[in-house]
Amino acid sequence: MRHFILFFLLFISTVFGLPICATSPTEGDRAYEAKNFSQALQYYEEEVHSVPSSAAYYNLGNTYYRLKKYGKAILAYRRSLRLDPDNADARHNLARVEANLPYRIPTVDDSLWNALLSRWIDVHSISYWTYGIFIFLLFSFVGFGLWRLSSKIFVQKIGFTSCIIGIIGFTFTTFSAYRALSLYKDTSAAVVTTTSLPTSINESGEGKPGPTLGEGTTVRLLNRPTQHTLQILLPNGVSVFCKEAGLSPVVENRQ
Repeated sequence: MRHFILFFLLFISTVFGLPICATSPTEGDRAYEAKNFSQALQYYEEEVHSVPSSAAYYNLGNTYYRLKKYGKAILAYRRSLRLDPDNADARHNLARVEANLPYRIPTVDDSLWNALLSRWIDVHSISYWTYGIFIFLLFSFVGFGLWRLSSKIFVQKIGFTSCIIGIIGFTFTTFSAYRALSLYKDTSAAVVTTTSLPTSINESGEGKPGPTLGEGTTVRLLNRPTQHTLQILLPNGVSVFCKEAGLSPVVENRQ
């Protein structure tokens, strides 16, 4: 039993203590450090088109921010977080840029459940929750073994409690992994990348106009009634129509 516990602890320390390989500065990094942001933008755009990664989109977002292109900066940060929700720097910069937008539409869902999802569950990747599934599953098996095989009442109680905790943790991490996968596959998020984007309440565009969306506003795509018209959902839950031009989806179509 002692050897098994030592192996279990060694496994946990190995999983959560994987070394991070250092990367050498790229041409874009050197141009950014030299404050040549236009040149850095060119390098980073080439990088995200050739080998898309969370780090590359994060660097691209920082460069757009330096060039005062806040809508494209928000778009790049959101693409970075889609590839790696664990990127705390991208999440921090995204929140800071969005908080300083001059025209910001507040969200309507401030429930405790939404706060739990957005601040704890959604900030971790699929691989993070997959590790959690395996750890809690192993934890429940070890607890079950102690509960059923030990002859001591105290050890049986510890084993039973560990088994219950493992089952609860396994259920929670499985749900979280499924949600992380759903967020990764979600193609409905889009960002306004022009200075302003007019909207209308109805598909034809006639009658009372809808709100004008400012640069950096994140919306959800609902439908495409015509070739160049989109039905979108605003952060406050209102559905409106707008032209496709000026609205960039978070999930790129590379076909």
